[in-house]
Formats: sequence, structure tokens, C-alpha cells
Amino acid sequence: MAFCPGRERSRTKISGARPGTKAAIGLLLLSCLPVSIPVVAAELADVSLHAARVEADTLIVSARALGDAVTPSAAGLVSVIDLSDDRGSVDLAEALGRTAGFQVRRTGGLGFAAVPSLRGSAAAQIRILIDGLPLNEAQSGTVDLSQLPADRFARAEIHRGVVPGGFGGMGGAGAVNLITREHAEGLDSTAFAGGHGSRGGRVTWGWSDDADRRSLLLMLHARRADNDFKYTDNRQTFDNANDDTTRSRENSWFEEFGFWGKGRAATGPLQWETSAGCFRKDGGRPGPINYPSPHATVRLERCDGRLGLALPGAVTLELAAARQSEHLYDPENEIEDGFGGTIRTLGSDVTQRLTWSPRLWDVPAGGHLALAELVCGVDRRRQWYRQWYGTNEEPHRSRATRSAFASLPLAFFGHRLQVVPAWRWQRNKDDFPPVPALPWLPEEEGVQHVRDDVSPSLGVVWHVLPERWSIEAHAARSVRVPTWVELFGHRGGIDGNRELLPEELDAADIGIVWSAAHHLRTRLAAFWSETDETIVFLQNSAATSKARNIGATRNRGLEWELVASLPARLKLQGNLTAQRPEDRGDQAQYHGKDLPYLSRWEADVRLSRRFDEGSAWLEASSQSGRYRDRANTESIRAEARTLWNLGFSRTWRDHYELSFEGINLGDDRTYDIVQFPLPGRTWQVALRGKH
Repeated sequence: MAFCPGRERSRTKISGARPGTKAAIGLLLLSCLPVSIPVVAAELADVSLHAARVEADTLIVSARALGDAVTPSAAGLVSVIDLSDDRGSVDLAEALGRTAGFQVRRTGGLGFAAVPSLRGSAAAQIRILIDGLPLNEAQSGTVDLSQLPADRFARAEIHRGVVPGGFGGMGGAGAVNLITREHAEGLDSTAFAGGHGSRGGRVTWGWSDDADRRSLLLMLHARRADNDFKYTDNRQTFDNANDDTTRSRENSWFEEFGFWGKGRAATGPLQWETSAGCFRKDGGRPGPINYPSPHATVRLERCDGRLGLALPGAVTLELAAARQSEHLYDPENEIEDGFGGTIRTLGSDVTQRLTWSPRLWDVPAGGHLALAELVCGVDRRRQWYRQWYGTNEEPHRSRATRSAFASLPLAFFGHRLQVVPAWRWQRNKDDFPPVPALPWLPEEEGVQHVRDDVSPSLGVVWHVLPERWSIEAHAARSVRVPTWVELFGHRGGIDGNRELLPEELDAADIGIVWSAAHHLRTRLAAFWSETDETIVFLQNSAATSKARNIGATRNRGLEWELVASLPARLKLQGNLTAQRPEDRGDQAQYHGKDLPYLSRWEADVRLSRRFDEGSAWLEASSQSGRYRDRANTESIRAEARTLWNLGFSRTWRDHYELSFEGINLGDDRTYDIVQFPLPGRTWQVALRGKH
């Protein structure tokens, strides 16, 4: 794929009580959080700062198959999740959460805000990309995984610890690169239905010419869920089960639909690839169970397009543009007393990238240096953001980001030793005025904020016994610049903090990969990561919160991954993460305590068996108990949980496939976040036809 140099060069095959009512107007999720959970308000606010966040609970759909291989890469520890399985609706957050080192905190099921964490990181420290081009916004710095139409994607590449140099821009705790579907000949359709009123479908049509120099893929997709599932209301008395009641979730419906197309062509020495799509999502905004909003609704609309052009001389030019609007409708004053109206946001994003990847030299066989292939480039990104609070317009905000990046993959001793040093430089320039302290004060003019940062990384792979034993090690240093909301606040109740320092991220890992012919691959890795000047939103009055640097946070742990082909056509895939995420900041009352929402261990396993005309599978996902607040309060600690899924599929006439899944068979309903219930046992059936 000439249009994703970062992915190409990696050469991997690894297939809380509310913080005040006024504090959160326009912040759909932050407005609903209990005060007992301020510790991760930074990440949660990052995911939910849009005024029109679609909040709709629904069933937890089974995660899809884990990666098919564990291959060492000097670009970082990489795993790939297959998202192309057509057994129905894919829950992107659940699928990613099945990867070693990757955790997701949910405020509901499918379609509801999902906060990612990679090796204990904040959500804003994870770079989310589509075909190698960035998605993270400047307003909050994050991407809500529930707002991405998973039907578009064939797989997700998860880079832990090191972000490949070809992705440009600053690094971070890691990256998730979502790879869009490739051309598939003919007509392919899938319809599905499930518990809690879930139903939907997808139709794709693909074409290519005889020489395979031109191809086209078109897709229509839609889904809906009523989400009237039952849940246990503990009335906030966590130590007393006598007053627990069973209720049904209300106003948690959602529906979405969209279309998308992708084409590629070759004209002489030029190759180009383009994609474009539109997406709309409507839903109820139920709110937390103690502050319900049964009449509030939300809407998201997004259009995006991408163009890639491969030029002679190993030069690639890429361009991406997106426009997204979100609305919150609150006609009954349910979110804040005294306000009944609409909050609207409008964001635009344009990214340009030029990459050059020549082979500098190639020494004949027997030489110590086998090859040196440079990957370098520049990119420029411009982002705009506007918000209307009722009829009042907030200040217009924009950010320009320019970066240069380079990596030099080197191979020594017949490719047995691979070394990849990489370097990034980035300049951020904000040219919008800060929000006035009082609404009637004039805005400052001619305000500019400019900063430069550098991020180096190094990866090494040593094939001790080729095709048997390999050792890989990686180290990286990066910086996360504060987001607009952290720096300049929000009239909805977040005070700006112009004195914030950027977060400084350091990470390192070392892993051993062992292969036994084509039957087994396993990897054991030890990792270490630390963030200095960690940014967290803390309450500073009854109605406002403010981002502050709290000092250091640290995580250390082990990751184990396994893929094995067993007798009787059985296949075993799984991983285990054991970690110690802890607060290492300056405040004595929190120093040494666990970071909230992060389990000390998580395990995922899938056992499947192929038959002549179908397959069957059993999946289990387990995690230890986890604290829900920075103080590690035992009374609100989430219990350990294990989710079991069981399913089968049957194919006939090579054109039709029927599948069925029983999801969360043990009916586990442990909340990730207090006051936001998760669904229990459910099911899904899907029918696919291809012609």
C-alpha cells in the first residue's frame, strides 16, 4: 500500500457526584460524572467535550478474532485485530480492548462513549489514525471510538510504546491505525439482529478491471438499537445490597447510517487512491442513573475524504479533509436547570503529507550492512473549531501543526539484526483568543501561542535463531501538548490554565518471540512507561474544574501473546497483561496508589474449531477488580469480571453464511464507571450473502 508509509515501513504481519451542574453544560459526559471519579476526568472530558455526543447504551457485542501472528518488528510491539469478520455488528472498542496492554473504559455498551488507555496512558496520549492519517482533534485531543463506523475497516494495527516514524507528527504512548477495507469483487450483503432491539445491515459492491489497475468499492451501512436493557440500581449504597432495585434503561436508543466509497487506479507511473464518505448518528442522551435526561437527544454528522498519490522516485503525497457537526437538544432543561435549548459544535480538519522513501544503498550478500532505506517526510495539519451555546457563539478556535519526521531502517548480518532510529519535530501554533473570564469582557486580539518539540525513538530486532527465536527492544520519548480546553477552558464550567506544562512521556520494552514451525508463535514482553507532568482535571469550586499538572504516573508490566494451531483443526489465541499502574505524583495522599479504571491483570482467550462448512468458537475475557477513583476507595471499587461468548457459523453453496452468538453468557453487569450501567446477557444472529 503506497499510501500509508508508516504502516508499510513497520513491516509487521501481526495479523464522578457531579462536578457541579454548570460545570458541564456542553460537556455531555463530564456533566454526568459523579464527584467520586475526578481522577480520570481529563480522559473522560477529552472523549466527551463535544456538545452533541451520542450517548446510547446497547449490548456488548463479542470481540472479533485476535491477531493471527506475533511477528517481531523494530517499529514497536505491534498486534493486528481482524475487523472484517461479517458475523454482524462489530464493536470497535471491544475488539481493540482484547489486545494485550489495551484497556477501554465504557460509559455504556455499543454506541456509547469508550475511553481507551494503552499501557496505562491517558486517552489523549494515544494517536488514532485512518490509513496512517491522524484523527485526534485539537479541542480535546482524543477520539471517541464509539463514533467511528467500524463497517469501513478491515483491521486495526495497534502499536504499543513506539509510534512508527512514517505516521508523522509527535509520538505518544502508542497508536491505533485503522485500515479501511480493500476492493472485493461482486456484491456482498450482511443483515443482523440481536437482543435489546438491535438490528442493521451492510451492503458492499466491488469492481475491478481485467488488469487490476483500477478498482472501486462502494458501501452502505446502517444499524439501530432500542437498548431498553435491565440493570441493577444500587442507589449509590455500594456496601448494602438490600436496597438494590432492577430498572430498565430509558432514552438510550440510537440509530446510524452512512455511505462510503474507495477507489484506486494506475495511470502510467502514477498510482492514486481515494475514499470519501458521510455518516450520521442520532440517539437519546439518557444521562447517569441518578441524573436522568429522558427527553434529551444528540446528533452527529460527519463527512470526510482522502486522496493518496504515489509519484515516481518513491514519493507519496497524501491529503485528508473532514467536517463534523454535533448537536445536543435539551428541550426540558434536564441537563442544567435554567437552560433548555441546543448546543452545537462544528469542527473542520485538513491534513497534508509528503513522504519520500528511497533506498540509499544495498550491499551485496556477505556484507555486514544489507540495506538502508530512508523514510522521511513533512506534514501540515490545520484544525478549526466553533461552538454555539444556545444563540451565543464561543470564540473561533484554530490550530496549525507542522512536523518533519525521518526513520532509517538498517539491516545487518544478513538481516539478522535490524535497527530503526527515528526522529520527529513538531511545531504547534494556536491563533485564537482565550475565553474571557467573564462573558461581557472583550476578547484579546493578536494572541499567538507557538511551541516546538522533538520526539526520538529507537527499535532493535535480533533474530537469534531465524524463524525460531527473536529478541526485540524499543525505547521512545515524546511530548503531549495541552489541548485547547485544558489551556483556555470552557464556559460550561472548566477554567483555563495557561500555566500548564506539556506531558513528557518515556517508554521502553523488551520482548522475546518464539516460533515452532507454523504451529505456534508466542511473545513475552516486559514494558515500562512513565508520564511526567501528568494533566488531570481537578475540581476547584462547587461548579468548576481546572486542568492541573499532578506530577508523574508510571506503569510497569508484562504482556504475553499466543497463537497456536492444535490437532483436530483447533486454534487457540490469547493474551495476558499483568501491570502495576500507579500514581507517582507530588501529593502524598495519592502517591503509590493505583491509577483508576486500570486492572492489574487482564486475560483474553479464544478457542475455535473449523469444520468443512463452518466453525465454532468460545471466547473469554477476564480482568481483575479496579478502583474507580484516585483515592482507591474500596466501597466503589469495581469487582473482577469474566465475560463468556459462544458462537457458530454455517456456510452453504459458497454464497451464504449464517452465524449466531451468545454474548456475555454469565450475565455479568459490573459497571466500568459509577452511574453508567452496562448490559448483561444478550445474543446476535447474522446472515451474509455474496454474489
